[in-house]
Amino acid sequence: MGIGRLLDISVRTMATYQNALDVTSNNISNAGNSEYTRQKVLLSTEVTQGGIGMGVKLQDVQRIKNNLVDSQIRKYQSSLSDSSLRSEILQQVESVIAEPSDTGLSFYINDFFNSWSELSSNPNSPQLRSQIVQKGQRMSDRFSEVFEGFDSVQTLLQKEATTTAGEINNSLKLINELNQKIFETESRGMNASDLKDKRDSQIDNLSSLVNINVHQNKQGAAIITIGGVHGADLNVANSFEIDFIDGQMKLVSQTDSTATVQLSGGDMYAIADLYSNKLPSYKDQLGQLAQVIVNKVNDTHKTGFTLAQNGISKTNIPFFGEMTPDGTVVNSFVSGKMRINTSIFNDPRNIAVSSSGANDGNGDIAVALANLNEATIGELNGRTILDSYSGILSDFGMEKSKSDSTIESNELIIHQLTTQKAAYSGVSLDEEMANVIKFQRSYEASAKLVRVADEMMQVVLNMV
Repeated sequence: MGIGRLLDISVRTMATYQNALDVTSNNISNAGNSEYTRQKVLLSTEVTQGGIGMGVKLQDVQRIKNNLVDSQIRKYQSSLSDSSLRSEILQQVESVIAEPSDTGLSFYINDFFNSWSELSSNPNSPQLRSQIVQKGQRMSDRFSEVFEGFDSVQTLLQKEATTTAGEINNSLKLINELNQKIFETESRGMNASDLKDKRDSQIDNLSSLVNINVHQNKQGAAIITIGGVHGADLNVANSFEIDFIDGQMKLVSQTDSTATVQLSGGDMYAIADLYSNKLPSYKDQLGQLAQVIVNKVNDTHKTGFTLAQNGISKTNIPFFGEMTPDGTVVNSFVSGKMRINTSIFNDPRNIAVSSSGANDGNGDIAVALANLNEATIGELNGRTILDSYSGILSDFGMEKSKSDSTIESNELIIHQLTTQKAAYSGVSLDEEMANVIKFQRSYEASAKLVRVADEMMQVVLNMV
């Protein structure tokens, strides 16, 4: 081997191990960075065309990743985000319902029907009759407050959906830009590991917002689909917006409104499902319960007679709503509010609790109205009013409990997967320090070869 070749090999080797030390130092400095992926130096033999070794070269710098683990983390992160936001919103709904408490609907329903029982013992009492109106109005107001609370939560969800759609669009745009930078960087023969870490971070963030599918093409670009709709690739980034189709909140492409995302995870799924399905279901059930109360109270009240005025007792008066000339009751339950009959509201003497006319001391109808609270009702599937209301609360409670349980299980799974990822892709300081020593010793040995080559050159020169 010639002196020139020895010197060339030594210098090449020193440069290679200097680069290896740079990579190792970068690993060590990012040991506490959760978004960093460990890099590994791959060394290979440098050979000439004649097959003679020319030392070592840096063949590649690999990112140590397990794509399967990353995919699983994103899957469960999407589910965790869905459950977490769902639980948070349901917590707000829980505060609207306020059960059990003395401000809950069950309290006002009981209070209303108990007031009829009190009136039955003294049907002529102006105070007890006024109390009926007051407690009926309070029950109506509480129903109205609950419905308004649901509406407020839905309005909040609508705003949250718009914000989340903007975050999705921003993530897709950044992923597209990073795809382009990575392609350009690697096309110049440079390492793009740091850019890939940034892209992975954006993909992880996107998975918490909405359910996604990720794969890479031959150019190394991340291809993102969102619920079956193209999201981003090397060339373009799609944009999405919120649309309402048949009362259902949907995430659709801005360029093609027929391209509807099939939501199944992430914040957006929780928002859309609660807005479109869960909250309307609770509202419908409460609305049906309120309508049954109105109808049953009216049906019974219309059979009673009012206090005699000028010797005449009136009958066929609904407690809620107004009677039209054709005998139809209207405006009894409007926009979530029970409306007490104007004639009763203005004059409680028109409360009809007597089973016969001109018999003011009779309270049979008041007893019948009080008993409605304990009666099984066909329209409520054979349940009482409070049992039906308890069923609604039970459905709500099960949804909240399911969300909380899913949070716990997903957090446990993500913790296990993250630990597994850290063991595979994370930085081990012990391992990296061992590499530092190994590369340092190799660098020092190469430097000694340079001195050997220099000494040999001096010997040759002294011979001249």
